[in-house]
Amino acid sequence: MPIDSTDEVRRVMTSPVVALEPEATLRDAATVLRRSNVGAAVVLRAGDLIGMLSERDLVQALADGHDPDVARVAAAMTDPPRPIAAARPVWAAITMMLRHHLRHLPVVEGDDIVGMLSIRDALAASDVDRIVQPRSSEMLPG
Repeated sequence: MPIDSTDEVRRVMTSPVVALEPEATLRDAATVLRRSNVGAAVVLRAGDLIGMLSERDLVQALADGHDPDVARVAAAMTDPPRPIAAARPVWAAITMMLRHHLRHLPVVEGDDIVGMLSIRDALAASDVDRIVQPRSSEMLPG
């Protein structure tokens, strides 16, 4: 059955979620992301969501001179965005991601983190046929 943006986030999220500990090194984190083939992971302390680490965070940390074998995830992670409930529609997740410039959202059911939604997953569930490209004359400055 086709999926569209009115479906629940749970239908398109990646599960199980990839999690990191704040004390892990950046190299270990990069290895986990690569092996898991994901672009971001949640950072948990005693089961609580304390942050997220994305490929973008890793690149920024390296560009800022952090040694990947010494620097910890806690030094490079970003504060977690407000998670989205698994029962929310995909269009609501896309709206949240666009408003807050996010590429990943943790997905929750109650207090449990049950998955991760990437912008790629969310857009794949969107009705691409409704996206209209403007005529070339409309794209030229006035």
